[in-house]
Amino acid sequence: MSEERSSRSVLIRNVDYSAYTELSALAKKLGMSVGALASQAFKLLVGLVDAGPMLAGLPADTPALLGNFLPVARLKRKPVFIRHVGRLVVSREDLEKAPGPIFFFGVGELVFDPSVDTKLFEEKVLRIVDCGKVVVHRGLDK
Repeated sequence: MSEERSSRSVLIRNVDYSAYTELSALAKKLGMSVGALASQAFKLLVGLVDAGPMLAGLPADTPALLGNFLPVARLKRKPVFIRHVGRLVVSREDLEKAPGPIFFFGVGELVFDPSVDTKLFEEKVLRIVDCGKVVVHRGLDK
C-alpha cells in the first residue's frame, strides 16, 4: 500500500510542544513532512517496545522517553540498527558477525539467503519494521 493511500489526517492530543518543535525541525532538515517523520518514529518506537527484553543496550543519546518503556538497566547486548537501505541480502555469515541482535528498519527489499537457518534467524533478528519487501527461503520458518 502506498504512503498516500495509507495516510490520513489525525489529531494527537497532549503532544509536548518542545518535542513537536524538535521533530518539526528535524523533519525540515531531512526534507520530510512532520507527519512522515512522526509515522516512522511511531513504527520505530512500537518495534523497540515490542522487542523489550531482547534488546541488548541503547546508546547514551537515546531519548529519555524510551527509558519509560524499556528495561534499560537490565539490557545485556547492544542491538544493531540497519536502516534506510534500498536492497540488502543477508547471509548466515552476516548474522553471525553481528555483535548483537539486528533491528531492520525501512529497508526497501530485505532478502535472507538460504544459508540462514531458523535458529540463527530467531537468535539474531530482533525486529523487521517498515520494510517494503522481505524475502525468505522455503527452509526458513516464517
